[in-house]
Amino acid sequence: MSRSSVIQNRNTTNNTLSFTSLIQSDRTIQVYVRLVFLRIGEIDTLNEKYQAHASIESRWIVSFDQFSSIEQDRLLNGKSLVLEKYTETHWHPQLYIENGLGDLKEQIKYSAKLNKIDKEIYICEHRIVKGLFWEKLELYHFPTDVQDLSISITSMLFHDRVLLLADPYSLSGINREAFVDQQEWSLYEHVNTEQRFIKDFLFRTGDDDENENDGDNETIQGKEDRKRSVLTVTCHAARKSTYFYWNGYFLIFMITFVSFCTFGMPMQVAINRLQVSCTLLLTSVTFRWTVNRSLPTVSYLTSLDKYGIICMLILVSHSIWHGMISTITWVRTTDYRAAGDLWISYVDHVAFYVFMGIFITIHIILIIWFFCVPFRYRKKMRQNDYIYRAQKTNSRVLIDW
Repeated sequence: MSRSSVIQNRNTTNNTLSFTSLIQSDRTIQVYVRLVFLRIGEIDTLNEKYQAHASIESRWIVSFDQFSSIEQDRLLNGKSLVLEKYTETHWHPQLYIENGLGDLKEQIKYSAKLNKIDKEIYICEHRIVKGLFWEKLELYHFPTDVQDLSISITSMLFHDRVLLLADPYSLSGINREAFVDQQEWSLYEHVNTEQRFIKDFLFRTGDDDENENDGDNETIQGKEDRKRSVLTVTCHAARKSTYFYWNGYFLIFMITFVSFCTFGMPMQVAINRLQVSCTLLLTSVTFRWTVNRSLPTVSYLTSLDKYGIICMLILVSHSIWHGMISTITWVRTTDYRAAGDLWISYVDHVAFYVFMGIFITIHIILIIWFFCVPFRYRKKMRQNDYIYRAQKTNSRVLIDW
């Protein structure tokens, strides 16, 4: 491959790498980013954070003329150049992690190599990041929830200078073998990338006020509209729900189901029915507080919360009914004894079948909801894994840094 052919093809536009949804100025530099989750640590649901070890590769096009003749020959031969102290004398996109917590441990290296597809010279920034990352955890479907674990990469420069894009040749990925919380979570294979922009807040100084008084309103308005480009790479983790099925749903089900046994007590001891129902209600409340200790305080109800509250309402309705039937028996009978053929006993039997029918209907609806919402979403995640494997197989890694 000759040097002249490289220079001739250097200005060729690559349609695959084009981004047409944003009007770019001549200064805008496209930076292609690829992230690999090397290791996912503990997922802290209570504090909405997780530990991760990731590798970030970002690359951008540079001029072929800035290298010496020896370096150009090395690049033309398909070899890479290790660039020492590159940021001290050259431009770089000034990337940083947006959702990092505390001080992240970072190791940054730079290299240069010729791309075999578009014949361009790329500078690649190799960044190893390790630390804690903040993530908003959605618990609507707890304990059958699927959480998104993301790392957001942005630049200190505005979007008219740097535009972050997902690398079209090398897909982002995740190492599922090095996962600490395998007992509680399972990782999906596919990784999603999302590009977005965040608006920058401008703090005006005295100079800005003078410019505004001089009539430079358009300049200040342009500064206020400036944004930063952000690329978010997300992996997905599904909670293993077996523990919560047995120690959450099943125990609540048993506490509520036992309350139906109170209907087997004779009418002469209707007051004991009320005592048993109230005891089971207090047990259910105590159990709910125990479960909620392991969850963050959120302003909405999870699926387990809704099920627990519905079962508590059933216990309350049982207590109200037993109080009513006890009062009716006291008023309508002379010696507080209700024979089996009296209408009071008949109404009590009807109430039992009504409560039992409602209880069964609620669980049928719950099972249908499980299959239609959380289980269906997990099936979609598995389908995305198949699609990701196909894309990974078909799209060979064309640029090997």
